[in-house]
Amino acid sequence: MVPQVPIMVRRTADSRGETGRAWLASLPGYVSHLSEAWSLRLGEVLDGGTVALVVRVTRQDGTCAVLKLQLPGLDFATQVRTLVAAGGCGYVRVYRHDLSRDAVLLEPLGAPLARPAEESLDILAATLKLAWRLPAPAAVSTPTKATQLRELISDLWTELGQPCSRQVVDRALSYADDLEQTFRADRLVLCHGDPHPDNALAVLQPRQGADAGYVFVDPDGLPAPPAYDLGVVLRGWTAEVLSSATPAKLLRGYAGRLASATGVGVEEIWQWGFTERVSSGLYLLRHGHLDEGRDYLASAEHLM
Repeated sequence: MVPQVPIMVRRTADSRGETGRAWLASLPGYVSHLSEAWSLRLGEVLDGGTVALVVRVTRQDGTCAVLKLQLPGLDFATQVRTLVAAGGCGYVRVYRHDLSRDAVLLEPLGAPLARPAEESLDILAATLKLAWRLPAPAAVSTPTKATQLRELISDLWTELGQPCSRQVVDRALSYADDLEQTFRADRLVLCHGDPHPDNALAVLQPRQGADAGYVFVDPDGLPAPPAYDLGVVLRGWTAEVLSSATPAKLLRGYAGRLASATGVGVEEIWQWGFTERVSSGLYLLRHGHLDEGRDYLASAEHLM
């Protein structure tokens, strides 16, 4: 029996046209092959993600694991290389992988991080400091992340019919320019790239490499300044921002807390966070996640 693909994953696959539809059609064969090759018994589908089918499984020896099959075209090999290189330090452990099928067998974990905001920020910062121990590549690819975000914001804002104000876009583009101008190759780490609370899961028992009780999944594994990861952390909290009478003060307090925990500059965290907030909202709209994308853009407007 092939597990049912969650609706958010199906929407992302559908948004990718023929590639996504072909992947959905291939899943029964992939799951059947991997279940036999790795001696797995399938369990429940894990919800919450948007780009992969994730299923709890039982291995032949009776131990539990998680099988993940990801949509193609998302640099799955880099993700797996990052996890394998980390060896469980700040990240989930890898048991097996099959890059030809964008599949990996992972350590089972508990629930995603769902603590009060300040406590969550502390846990994410502590876990990122472990994850950043991986060395960044000696050769840095171009364009840089700031330039990539600038181009994405400019292109999608036009393509999507200007779904947020010109002022929000101008602020994000200005921050991207500032971040590009202050870029220094000697300050890079191997960033997770998307360290939001849903990508930080509880370990089932205390272990080395999970000092705060959580580890990350789904790394992008990209060379960038540490402030980039912290900006992604700051990018969230849309409900808190939208409900606050003083949203900028609230979020700048969060940025200050992250800065104190890591020694990274607070203004740099703020600029990455706002730029990511706008780019993520546009990206989500482009790929069919309308409610979430609108919330990101509305929260950006609220911060102006």
